[in-house]
Amino acid sequence: MSRAELKVASVNGAAINFGSQALKFLMQFCYQILIARLLLPEDFGIVAMAAPLFAFAALFSDFGLTQATVQRDEINQEQLSFVFWVNVGLSAAICLAVIALAPAAGAFFREPRVVPIVTGLSATFVIGGLCAQHMALLNRQLLFSKIALVELFSFLVGSVTGLLFAWNGFGYWALVYSQIAVSLTTLLLAWCFAGWVPSRPALQTQNFHLLNFGANITSFNFLNFFARNFDNILIGRYLGEMPLGIYDRAYKLLLLPLSQITTPIAKVALPSLARTLNEPETYRRFYFRMLELIILATYPAVIFAIINSQLLIVTLLGPRWSEVSQVFSILAFGAIFAPISSSTGWLFISQDRTREMRNWGALSSTLFVASFLCGLPWGISGVAAFYIGVGTIQGPILWWGATRRGPLDFRQLLETLWPYCISAIITGVLEYSLKASLPGTFVTLLISLVASYVIFLGVVMVFSSSRKGIIELAFEASVMGGRFYRKFAHGGSVP
Repeated sequence: MSRAELKVASVNGAAINFGSQALKFLMQFCYQILIARLLLPEDFGIVAMAAPLFAFAALFSDFGLTQATVQRDEINQEQLSFVFWVNVGLSAAICLAVIALAPAAGAFFREPRVVPIVTGLSATFVIGGLCAQHMALLNRQLLFSKIALVELFSFLVGSVTGLLFAWNGFGYWALVYSQIAVSLTTLLLAWCFAGWVPSRPALQTQNFHLLNFGANITSFNFLNFFARNFDNILIGRYLGEMPLGIYDRAYKLLLLPLSQITTPIAKVALPSLARTLNEPETYRRFYFRMLELIILATYPAVIFAIINSQLLIVTLLGPRWSEVSQVFSILAFGAIFAPISSSTGWLFISQDRTREMRNWGALSSTLFVASFLCGLPWGISGVAAFYIGVGTIQGPILWWGATRRGPLDFRQLLETLWPYCISAIITGVLEYSLKASLPGTFVTLLISLVASYVIFLGVVMVFSSSRKGIIELAFEASVMGGRFYRKFAHGGSVP
């Protein structure tokens, strides 16, 4: 691709991903509310007990090879087939290992119902291994419309499956069947859309560099696993399924909207940054515009959620979930740092610095595990508070580490971020004042959410540096909108 073609593909890809993720978020949001009303906190807690082992095993099924496929400048049929069969072999081995470990998971949590849950979910490893490289190819080729169709239809099938089983009294099994349905649908659609068939594997020396690249990413994911799941393990083991169910709902309700925004941009970021690595100015522009887009989309929503957590949780999930609000408020503070920290992965991977990424992951994981242990005596609120406290300190250190080398430096990152930090503080103060003057109703939530975006954007526009980025984003959006209008209004191809 030329730079102009890459720019067009990136903008179109971001637009398609945002549109599909917005629709998927709406679907997930409705699904989470409906499934929470059909099931009990205990049901979510039991499945959450199985989740750590499942998530841990999933780290090795991909082995970082999908990202290797996306990052490489060139990749041939022989290499693709090699990584495909490695994926399939690892996935099958991990499926068997998880089945063998299922009884140990049940004994650890002192909950025998965990065993069949883990066994049932293990099938998704083999299914995922069979379509991992097909999804990576779609991402590498910037075919985001096809990726969107795969994800949306798969989630729709999974959601309908889960709700039907929950409605018919299957309890926590509804959550298991939902995930299996998503995996099977993804497999079928990915093979249809990618149009690629693997050939026989060949053991060539150059193929093993892909394994080294993937091994570093897998090592990072292995270490990062503890930072994301060890809290669930501790809470489930020492506090029980009810506190774990509450903590899990708070974490998922926070993670869900954030992931809907960061995921589509990350899909565009990695292939775009990898292809502009030798053009520092273009690389920096791509990175900062995508980061600013994430911040503009997430910060107002996070500030709104922190200020209105009690009313938000009770309105959406019902009074029996009111305990979620306190943990949700604490975890939401961490969402201020999460988008920036998450974007450091784009830098490490696109610059082929996965070994450094692994080393920083080791430091971060150690600190987070220590925070969970320190917070456990104070219950789920203590775990959340210590977790966010450590993340507040660790975040800027990670940003410095990611920008020590490469096309952008730490100073440039801070210069880009500080207007958004000031805007977040001002928005929070005004949102709190608005909350105090309005009644606690659903209409109040809508007014507060809209006001948060209006205030944040208004304050950001005061600063010349951030105003320039917003104007560029708005211009690209208008160009893209005009292009799609001409395509669908006149039935022609996009120029």
